[in-house]
Amino acid sequence: MKLYFDSGYVNIPAILDEGLPFNFVVGGRGTGKTYTSLCTCLDQQKPFILLRRTQSQIDIIARDEFSPFKRINRDRGIDVVCDTITKYNSGFYLGEPDADGIVKPAGKPIGYTAALSTFSNIRGFDASDVRLMIFDEFIPERHERPIKNEFDALMNCYETVNRNRELNGEPPLQLLCLANANDIGNPIFMGFELIRQAVKMQSAGTAIYQDRKRGIGLYFLQESKISELKRDTALYRATAGTAFAGMSIENNFTGNEVGRIGSRNLKEYKPVVTVGELTIYKHKSGGDYYASCHAMGSPPKFGTGDTERQRFKRAFGWIWAQYMQDHILFEEYLCEILLNKYYA
Repeated sequence: MKLYFDSGYVNIPAILDEGLPFNFVVGGRGTGKTYTSLCTCLDQQKPFILLRRTQSQIDIIARDEFSPFKRINRDRGIDVVCDTITKYNSGFYLGEPDADGIVKPAGKPIGYTAALSTFSNIRGFDASDVRLMIFDEFIPERHERPIKNEFDALMNCYETVNRNRELNGEPPLQLLCLANANDIGNPIFMGFELIRQAVKMQSAGTAIYQDRKRGIGLYFLQESKISELKRDTALYRATAGTAFAGMSIENNFTGNEVGRIGSRNLKEYKPVVTVGELTIYKHKSGGDYYASCHAMGSPPKFGTGDTERQRFKRAFGWIWAQYMQDHILFEEYLCEILLNKYYA
């Protein structure tokens, strides 16, 4: 598939034409992810839901001054306007001027807004016309607050919109998740168990991964012409070599630091504790520790729910101290990500 238009912007229509239900596009800033997605909905007359993580984010983009259609309106000479539907969401409409020349919403909505954090409040509405759910900025920036059970919230949101359309012989709702490379260990990648694959792609510089059995497509905008052009702009000349530039331009998940990675024979280690997918081991004759996603033995086990993680942190807080002293070797990067998430 052709991942970019000749202009250098990401080719969202080509991604959607692959027909996979779950799509994740991670790329530098200004690479056309949101713009091209909304243009695709307009061009293909594809009713959509534009989803953001929090209600405050949705409330902001519902204002004309901050509308994601502002640039599209200017470029295409059209008027897509937003109007409130409920306390929690709004609709996008093709606007028409009234007698006084003021553009007002006309006809049915061409799309809707919604927030993941409050979506449960608008369950039950008829979304049978929606063909695409765009989850914009699905990877939160490091300063943003987490949403409790974020992956489950997204799955419930998808189920609400998708309903039984597949049982009725219709194609499934397509989910298009867009983001910058802020955190490779984000809740959505964790929930879909995509972290290991994402790490492999970043290490190898791979741009496209598709699992047709699971219906998942993962796209990293590694060689964006737009990102290369942005290198020679004021902001990125000033921040060259920083983690911010690495995320924005090079599509590196620079919010995640990598510790010591290596392989060890588990027969030489004794299991200390298992939490979620991760087991911590201690060497039988030495003082070093090893973290692996392979479980052996019968150590104390903890789940990953809020209460279980609190119990784990209370009982095994000393493991975090060992990590801070760089005394833990990780079998793979995924193990280090999981340890950080379980102690968060």
